[in-house]
Amino acid sequence: MKPGFETIAEVIDFAVTREEEARQFYIQLSRKAPDPFMQQIFMDFAHEEQNHRDTLKNLDTGGLERIFSRIMEPVNDMGLAEIAPDTNADTDMDFKQALALAMKREDKSEKLYSLLAETCDDDTISLVFVGLAREEARHRSRIERAYSALYQQ
Repeated sequence: MKPGFETIAEVIDFAVTREEEARQFYIQLSRKAPDPFMQQIFMDFAHEEQNHRDTLKNLDTGGLERIFSRIMEPVNDMGLAEIAPDTNADTDMDFKQALALAMKREDKSEKLYSLLAETCDDDTISLVFVGLAREEARHRSRIERAYSALYQQ
């Protein structure tokens, strides 16, 4: 991935892509889950990621262009390399590895949305990003609890 974006629409498209990747990841993870309860949790996550994707798709990117210059200021390191999607996710990884990857992905998504919220001049749009960041934090917390219950007894 090239460093940086040229328009706010590219930022939103990136976030939409990440949400769709997360949705697909949770669908696959639900198929690997050891029991129906965990399968349902991951399908719920997939549905929530779809809602995030739809929320982002419905944003008026034209109205967001005025905040773009603040997002891309050189003094504000967005750390895009750190939030780029993991391309090495092995489809043959075991469930424990998949949970660890899920925690990492949710953490990265939370950081992305938090950064977007902090750099946004529009309070309404900022609240959308704050809400998405909190959702990702809740996802991570749920995954951490599941990981702890399954593997740290």
